[in-house]
Amino acid sequence: MSAPQLAALLNERYGFAFAADRIVEVGRTSGSTLFEASNDEGAAVQVELFDIAEVRGIGGDVDSLDAELEKIAAPGAFRPRHAGVTEDGQFYVLREATVGTPLRDLILEKHDAGQTFTNEEARDLLTAAADAVDAYNAAGYPGFLARSINADQLLVQPSWSEVPVKLALVGPSVDLAATEDNLHDFWNVVAQVTSQPVDEQAAARHATAAGYLQEVTSVEKPESSELPAEASAAVAPRPQDGYRKPPEPYPSGYTPPSTPVNAQRNPWPWVIGALAAALVVMLVAWFVTTQRGQEWTAAEQEIAQAYPGVVAKKGGKRGWQGLECESAAPDAGQEAKIRCAGEELGVSVAKYPTQAARDQDLPGEEYATVLGSGECMIADYEIPEAYPQAFAMAPYDKGQFLIVVNGYQAEEMRLDLPVCE
Repeated sequence: MSAPQLAALLNERYGFAFAADRIVEVGRTSGSTLFEASNDEGAAVQVELFDIAEVRGIGGDVDSLDAELEKIAAPGAFRPRHAGVTEDGQFYVLREATVGTPLRDLILEKHDAGQTFTNEEARDLLTAAADAVDAYNAAGYPGFLARSINADQLLVQPSWSEVPVKLALVGPSVDLAATEDNLHDFWNVVAQVTSQPVDEQAAARHATAAGYLQEVTSVEKPESSELPAEASAAVAPRPQDGYRKPPEPYPSGYTPPSTPVNAQRNPWPWVIGALAAALVVMLVAWFVTTQRGQEWTAAEQEIAQAYPGVVAKKGGKRGWQGLECESAAPDAGQEAKIRCAGEELGVSVAKYPTQAARDQDLPGEEYATVLGSGECMIADYEIPEAYPQAFAMAPYDKGQFLIVVNGYQAEEMRLDLPVCE
């Protein structure tokens, strides 16, 4: 089926107004093709188009399937919303667009660092997924998870998500699965996350994924598996880590447009040097007050207008968190910079002539953590070797600006920056 045909189907049957050029093929399974439709407002849906009309595990005709899907409440899964058959006889499923990175990547990252997940981390990661497994099993649709319960289709969510991990590829498929199959698959996922073998005795005691997870993660790990103290902070995303703006319905798996790769260099020395100087200024400014109420320059005024919740209206006045804001010497390539600082926390907002100029001062997008959703998304970079800790934040919607937060609580406080208001 072509993109224009899919666009017409989504419009006629569900009222979605996705342009044909915003419908792209994003993957293939053994028996289907995956498409994603999106728009500039951040809305997106996934369509799985099967190669055949007869699909197993739907427990009845296609017309009754929509009502059945509505009965299953499982935040730990990307929900199938509708199902149907195209005019040329192909079965399809319409579901929430997926976003996130495979759980396998997170597991490998831990292993490469010589670390394992604590029991608490494993429980936090997998509780919502366990509940989803139990929900589909209890509803009589275990086959909907035939392809979902593995480390590749369990997707670790961005920090704004209400759950840390969600099941992808949920819905009818050409594969079959029974309740017992789903439980066995889930036990294996838990074993991968905890780096411990499946507990056969616990498995025999529990007929639910949630029950098994609760028991095996309540037991203390052997001493050899314990994480070093410095690794205990690397916890999976949780709801309280969210940025500010919750995702829209049908959240988009949007990724920013690729940009030309610049000559590779370490982008951070200029930031670290500036922060070292700024820390001295920050401590001095805490005790000495100068230039109170000074007007901003034209370029600085653009910063203040772009981020009124962060920067004060005038120099010497207080902005976000009561931090005193002053003009700062812009670094090479910057037009202006304002620094707001207190005794233990500081934030700098710099303006560049173009987004391309700003992005030259940043490492590749692959090193960023994406915060926010929809119209307000931010590429967030932890700055290595900075003390106190520091983070650079590059907004997608305001490409000429770069925000740097540093201080002893920068990691937590940056999540409260009012940059999406």
